[in-house]
Amino acid sequence: MHALVVEPAKVEAIAREIAAAPLAAFDLEFLSQDRLVPTLCLMQVSWVPAHLGLDAPGVASVAPEWTRAVATTPPEVALLDPMAVDVAPVVRALAAHHCAVVHAGRQDLALLATRFGISLPGIVDTQVMAAFAGIGDQVGFATLANELLGTSLGKELQWTDWGRRPLSDAQLAYADADVRHLPAIFAHLAAQLGERLAWARAESAIVAADATAATQVTPETAWRNVGGLRGLDADAFAAVIALAAWRQRVAVELDRPLGQVLNDKGIVELARLRPDREDAVRNSKAVSPLAKQRAGELIAALADARPHAVAAPPISRAPSPRAQRWSEMLLAIVQIVADETGVAPRLLATRGDA
Repeated sequence: MHALVVEPAKVEAIAREIAAAPLAAFDLEFLSQDRLVPTLCLMQVSWVPAHLGLDAPGVASVAPEWTRAVATTPPEVALLDPMAVDVAPVVRALAAHHCAVVHAGRQDLALLATRFGISLPGIVDTQVMAAFAGIGDQVGFATLANELLGTSLGKELQWTDWGRRPLSDAQLAYADADVRHLPAIFAHLAAQLGERLAWARAESAIVAADATAATQVTPETAWRNVGGLRGLDADAFAAVIALAAWRQRVAVELDRPLGQVLNDKGIVELARLRPDREDAVRNSKAVSPLAKQRAGELIAALADARPHAVAAPPISRAPSPRAQRWSEMLLAIVQIVADETGVAPRLLATRGDA
């Protein structure tokens, strides 16, 4: 069973091996409850050994002999303890890699962007690959392992406490399995995709870019993440901007989720009413207990709101019956194409596109 890597020299050595490998894979375990930024508790990495002499997988396809070699050769695996050692060298090696594999990696990528300030342009997400291969949309890792490799993976530790130390043997085995099978899963999916591999890589890059962009929120831009703004006038919209900025600053200060500071419903209600007394804030059912404790700050934020600082979002109108019919026809065509090609419909077009 693996021991956790806690020595800086070993982290550096692993980073060098990953840099030389034709393919690398990773997974993260973290604690996110009651935190704005999740606590990184474990980093699992695997890589195809460089001594096999394999080239990096092609962008558009992989050769059959490459698939066989990766699918049948056990990868190297390491479990790193980011609570005890700086894992930045390995993160940088993954960021520079031409093929870094992950499964359903949006949250992992966001955490790496937040904590290390990096993005992974060479990322390939096996969940995205499966959607292009006709296996299913947003399919789970255990399902892929079973369908492609005939390997049964347990889910009983999916919600375990990864912050505890020492980790149990069962936790270490679970963490090991999360990355041990990723190279082989990638190889099988790449073989199935053929030239569609390029599509999957392009979509994976979009997922990575979106995950990184979602972490780059400032108080000035925080209002863009507030829902329910339809129909607000200019004064109310200015109040939303001020309240969202306050929420972002407090969330960062306390490391608390945005919704625990003040949820979107509370922001919109306060923006519409624009109370000028603290008791009015405290009496609102839409305002969180934390925000009620800082009611004076909310009143000050509302008082400082400046209308027209940013153009209010246009009022969205319901589409006409004719437009709705065209939209449904287009979505029906998308479904037909999806059924014929085996590609998940949302990867072709969404209702918003139609």
